[in-house]
Amino acid sequence: MAIPWPASLCPNEMTWGMVYNNRGFTSSLSNAQQVVGYPGAYWQCTLTFNNQTRDRERQLTSLIGSLQGMFGTVNVPAFTRRRTDSIGAAVVVSGNAQALVMTIGGVTASAKVFSMGDYITVAGEMFEVIDDATSDGQGQVVVNLNKRIRKTLVAGTAVEYQNPYSEMRRTDDSNQLTVQPIVASGTLQLREAFWWRPCFLSARRWWISSARASS
Repeated sequence: MAIPWPASLCPNEMTWGMVYNNRGFTSSLSNAQQVVGYPGAYWQCTLTFNNQTRDRERQLTSLIGSLQGMFGTVNVPAFTRRRTDSIGAAVVVSGNAQALVMTIGGVTASAKVFSMGDYITVAGEMFEVIDDATSDGQGQVVVNLNKRIRKTLVAGTAVEYQNPYSEMRRTDDSNQLTVQPIVASGTLQLREAFWWRPCFLSARRWWISSARASS
């Protein structure tokens, strides 16, 4: 289970963005390109902490210790995309695997409820809304997303829009802080965390089935 981000720990600087999973093929004859898009896009970020007091240094090193390198996960907030307004108790109506749109219900009816660039989180997975979105008379709204939905979302799942976050893990197993007499500084590199089922499991089942059939 992902640990919560310490409320009082805020980076001085961050690099934040997406890594998409595309493959490009270039013709050796004409240099024409064909680009194929695959699922598996993920968020990545580098968080820089400068001139941290001793108390903040302790919070930072405790967070690092809790993660145990790449093993643990943490809910990293989208520090610059928080909202203070309320559009209701937003929940998923539909969101199919690999889709680039999601239908959300329970929001204010007949109103602009999302703006281009808003972030939302559903079951630990964060998305960016890439177009303004206005709800219908029943309080439902269709939002266009910056990446494909990883797996089909369960209807009724809460949508976090005021304090969006991404469940992330560290990209390596080592980390050091620069410690000075009064303050400390350091960086954290993280990427979105999600699980996959190894392909060798299917291959193993195929091998067992083939062995039984030939015996």
